[in-house]
Amino acid sequence: MAVPKASGFVPSGSATEAARRLRAMRLAVSAVFFVTGAAFATWASRVPAVQDRLDLSAGQLAVALVGLSSGAFLCLPLMGGLVARHGSRTVLCLGMATYLTALVGLAFAPGLALLTLTLALFACGNTAVDVAMNTQGVLVERAYARPVLGGFHAMFSLGGIVGAGVGGLVAWAGVGTGPHFTVAAVVLCAVAGTAVTALAPEPKRAERTEGDSGPLLALPGPGLWIPGLVGFCALMGEGVVNDWGAVYLHEATGASAGAAGVGFAVFSAGMVIGRLAADRVRSRFGTARFTAGCAAVAAVGGAVPVAVPTAPAGFVGYGLLGLGMAAVVPVVFSHAADLRPERPGPSIAAVSAVGYVGFLAGPPVIGFLTEATDLRTAMLVLPALMLAMAALATRLRRPVTER
Repeated sequence: MAVPKASGFVPSGSATEAARRLRAMRLAVSAVFFVTGAAFATWASRVPAVQDRLDLSAGQLAVALVGLSSGAFLCLPLMGGLVARHGSRTVLCLGMATYLTALVGLAFAPGLALLTLTLALFACGNTAVDVAMNTQGVLVERAYARPVLGGFHAMFSLGGIVGAGVGGLVAWAGVGTGPHFTVAAVVLCAVAGTAVTALAPEPKRAERTEGDSGPLLALPGPGLWIPGLVGFCALMGEGVVNDWGAVYLHEATGASAGAAGVGFAVFSAGMVIGRLAADRVRSRFGTARFTAGCAAVAAVGGAVPVAVPTAPAGFVGYGLLGLGMAAVVPVVFSHAADLRPERPGPSIAAVSAVGYVGFLAGPPVIGFLTEATDLRTAMLVLPALMLAMAALATRLRRPVTER
């Protein structure tokens, strides 16, 4: 994809000064992605500690987690409109403040009801940051006139690895969630607060009155359903691997619990590598061919563990799945934003909403199919999803700037 610089912010001044400002913008957005991933992993790594502190049963914990998914799903359609009306920087700042404040609140929630409400608030903050930071990523990508969004998503993954690693260490050291979450929130807030000072300015059209009169709810319109469905396939596949990948290795291949955990680590590593390499490969092949190629790699990865139910084959398959699915979401976000360059936030939010349905639907679908057949058969959903994604990728409509 090559987007003319006129479609986005281009720093003024000398070539050296412009390059310096572009690098600062890119570093700032990278930092925001890193902070967002680290904050979520901080919570995720200490879920057992929160469960033990409140003495929650598995069923009660599941009720609390409904707050997380419902908060995200209900807020997503609103965030694109808010970004269009108030700008991505404003929404990002408010969302980050909500996100990190709620993170601290999760450590001190006195019971199930307040934990559920705090998780919903945590999810709303995360959703606001997610849409706003991806909008910022698109603005920086336009200024560079080449793909860079995949690298930002790699920083999110790296933040998740760091947050989970720190969470594991402090849990091993016996540190409570209160001090852990409070210190993490303060540190991450300082990083994010520094980063927002260098974010990209909003495009001029987003500041006009006509931009403010757009709909508050961001729902898919013409041209956005195909990238939304591509995101649906990718996020449904990611949700399946997140919730069932280790279970499959343990039950279908006989891998130990530790080896099953290694399988998920291999998948995560594939995601990071894929996102780091995505921008360069995509710029060479274009969005549609790149996405179809990613889907093909992921389809092979999904088929290998089912065809050869052994732990080594599972590691190979999960690595290919991570590599293939890694960059699909940032690519469809960028593609959707380019379809409507004057309103990138609502486009990203609309595609996110469709994709998130897949993320929520994937794990229950596998559970239902496993009850009806067996887990090995149910996991055929993964290669089927990836093949559907490959077919959808061929129908991605080119933005005007690419024609």
